[in-house]
Amino acid sequence: MPQPRSGGSRSSSGGKSQSRSGTSRRSSTSASRGKRSTGGRRTTSRSTSSARSTQGSAAPAAADAQFEAVAQRLRKLNERIISAGKDAGETTLANYEKALKAIASGVERGPGSSDVEWISNLANAQAKFIRDVTTAWTTAARDVLK
Repeated sequence: MPQPRSGGSRSSSGGKSQSRSGTSRRSSTSASRGKRSTGGRRTTSRSTSSARSTQGSAAPAAADAQFEAVAQRLRKLNERIISAGKDAGETTLANYEKALKAIASGVERGPGSSDVEWISNLANAQAKFIRDVTTAWTTAARDVLK
């Protein structure tokens, strides 16, 4: 049995209805929904711009003062973080230097005290090289940390 066609039935395509010619068109109620705000009132650019102009310049000044206070606290926090990083870097460098110099001393005490002259000379040269490179590297790293 054929069903009567009425303008009130909607298709499953979300807000579109079929006209008699078979083409789909947007419902006038769904198109106008985007223009309405809560409460059914329409908002225009005039009403929002007039609301902004009535706020005055007191709100931006307060916001700027708040922004500056937050920025100042962040600067202080960053300075503390940088200082803590430098302290940690200095401690790490000191421990690294101490460890490498201990290795150099171990090389001098072990193979450096050998009765074979060329082994002793090689071990002492290696220990001196380790100390010189360690001193140069840690001095350069400390200069960067300052």
